[in-house]
Amino acid sequence: MFPTYDPGTGNVIAHVSEGDAEDIDRAVFAARKAFDEGPWPRMIVYERLEVLFRFADLLDKHTEELATLETWDNGKHHEQSAKIELPMISRVIRYYAGWADKVHGLTVSADVPYHVQTINEPIGVAGQIIPWNLSLSHWRYHLSLLIQVYFYF
Repeated sequence: MFPTYDPGTGNVIAHVSEGDAEDIDRAVFAARKAFDEGPWPRMIVYERLEVLFRFADLLDKHTEELATLETWDNGKHHEQSAKIELPMISRVIRYYAGWADKVHGLTVSADVPYHVQTINEPIGVAGQIIPWNLSLSHWRYHLSLLIQVYFYF
């Protein structure tokens, strides 16, 4: 555990777990289990799209609360969080949700008498390092969720 501080006052906000190799192994195991057994891979693409749209709606609904927490946690201006970053995050989520039914395979021309086709399909678990100062805006995971890539932070 290590303390996280309010940069404005220097007071301890909370104590946060410090991850180690065992934590990574547990996260990978949980992501793999979700990939193999969870409800997400059995959802049709439009259901996943709706989940992300609901997430964006919740961000919009709770912008002030989230902006206050962002300001408290990392010291950025409340206005920056509330008026710029959180609305941007909501738009990014909606953008990628809009791609949900547009990720397709391709038929590729070949110099041989065969039919060549690429198919996009989920392959498993991926690890990602997420920036500490604006983790929700990390663009990779919104699209990853839609195409069923399971990840851990």
